[in-house]
Amino acid sequence: MRIEQFEQFIALAHHQHFRKAAEVCNLSTSALTRSIQTLELDLACNLLTRSTRSVKLTAAGEVFLQYCQQALDNHALLKQKLSKFTEAKNDKIVIGYSPEAIGLVPQACGKFMQQFPNISIEMQLQDADTLLQNIRNGRLDLAINAPIATSSGEMFSLPEQVVMFCHKDHPILQSSPVQLSQITKLPMLATVSTNQALGKLINQAATNLNKQDSLRLGTFEQVVTKLSDRNHIALTTLDLMQQVTNNEELVNLSEMIEQSEKLNLELQIAKANLTAPNISELLNFITLEAGARPEIELAKATF
Repeated sequence: MRIEQFEQFIALAHHQHFRKAAEVCNLSTSALTRSIQTLELDLACNLLTRSTRSVKLTAAGEVFLQYCQQALDNHALLKQKLSKFTEAKNDKIVIGYSPEAIGLVPQACGKFMQQFPNISIEMQLQDADTLLQNIRNGRLDLAINAPIATSSGEMFSLPEQVVMFCHKDHPILQSSPVQLSQITKLPMLATVSTNQALGKLINQAATNLNKQDSLRLGTFEQVVTKLSDRNHIALTTLDLMQQVTNNEELVNLSEMIEQSEKLNLELQIAKANLTAPNISELLNFITLEAGARPEIELAKATF
């Protein structure tokens, strides 16, 4: 099995159509078909049920889909660990950030690279626990993190690229605004994303809601079908937002959640990096960018 086959299978699970998935993967339909058939032969089971118009995942296919996503995450982590052996650290800064900081870090880093084009920056979107761990073990030079809401009395902010939705007759819609304590008691679904960065945003939102272990993934159609039980709620990303809007049976729950007015972020850095000139300069850019946004409160923590 090859990494690209995992990506191809995720695309096929998302689009449920060989031609559409092949276009996304920049392959011919016949090449994608052969690749999937090779996977099924290798695994000795059927991953898909095929019809003339679409494909659907079998039970084995759903298990393999989750494996594919984990494998891609592990592959990205391996590349990150090996990069320090091939690149000059002084000319490269590795910064990690949680989904809540997605509106801050790329903008600040972009301005930094305009002024310092000879210094490269690697930006890594990670969950809060991984960020903290990687700061402590030296895999990241610095991180922009956000606290995880775990108390039922706290307010929760979804990443801007993540949408929460439910059936229009779901009992949770009887209260407004919707409280975090209500959401955390409900079973949660999520749509499969072919974009790895968007998939990480889904995972982070689920983690923040303590749903990372019970979250069930599926195609948009599968998720919508399951929502008809008036019990589940679901997460998706902005690329599928129009489908939520166009479905009269669905309601965008994100607009009804009690959101935090302030975005509290924490700049995390190892003490040894505080005096590094390049990192110190990047810190200034991040601080200035955050200071220009009244909705952001940026604190600093050293390790």
